[in-house]
Amino acid sequence: MSSVVKKLFSFLKRSKGSNGTVGLEIRPDGLALAIARPGNPSPEISFHYLQCNAAEREKALSGLVEEQALAGMTCRAVLPSDQYKIYPIEKPEVEDSELSDAARWRIKDMLDFNLEDATSDVYSFPSDALRGRPEQLNVVVSRRTIIETTVKLIQDSGLTLESIDIADLALRNILLQQSRENERASALLYLRRGLGIMVFVKKDQLYLARHFDFSLESLSDPSQQDSVIQYLSLEIQRSFDYFESQLGQIPPQELVLYGPDPNIPLANMLGGSISAQLVSLTMPALENSDQADAIQCLIAAGAALRKEAA
Repeated sequence: MSSVVKKLFSFLKRSKGSNGTVGLEIRPDGLALAIARPGNPSPEISFHYLQCNAAEREKALSGLVEEQALAGMTCRAVLPSDQYKIYPIEKPEVEDSELSDAARWRIKDMLDFNLEDATSDVYSFPSDALRGRPEQLNVVVSRRTIIETTVKLIQDSGLTLESIDIADLALRNILLQQSRENERASALLYLRRGLGIMVFVKKDQLYLARHFDFSLESLSDPSQQDSVIQYLSLEIQRSFDYFESQLGQIPPQELVLYGPDPNIPLANMLGGSISAQLVSLTMPALENSDQADAIQCLIAAGAALRKEAA
């Protein structure tokens, strides 16, 4: 796979000469936006987190589009981790142009709702992680109503929808910004209130993504802090073990950490309990930003920063 990253659920081709890209994660508790404008040597990004419920989304997003003069700007939306599922399947023996349709029928009996109510797309499974198994494919499935609601929200706001991606691949894009050794695997642990995600990436490909519950309140409570650290350490070790034993990969020596709160020294708390060296996420876009906003909007930033074909 080249440095150009496939986008899921595509709608429009990006217009030439765009004055920037908006990454947008639509969450139950609000809207997270990362606005990437052309810069030298890297894009300049601003972060905006709008706390709102579903009924308030349209007004909140339209207001920000007007305030920041974003009308017409390309938008890449991201589904939060609870709004899609990924099913690894044996790759159908069809032409690439027919893969998505063929895979859709393969997973119909795995769904807990009707196939007619589903929207699906596919992305590749790394060939060197098969361990003797037939070639595989990852099928992403979301309810059609979620996709339709997302499309309407963005169109009504004045933004130009390009694609709808998923959180796993958005975080892959973030890790590609950090990684300096494309031949070696790298890992990212992203934490925010209520959510933990770990991703493992090598050569631009996502090898593993694990989601788990995370309580910022419990981590901040001295009486529960030790148990939270033990839980996080266990999740990290399980992920590293799976990456090595089940996917046949050499584990990363470093684990990039971002979140959950700029006032909590989580790296120091975890440092003695895991084998990998913990390092901070370093991206020019994050250096001059409010860290609390950047933590909320990291997945949106991953969508905005996805590399595209020329």
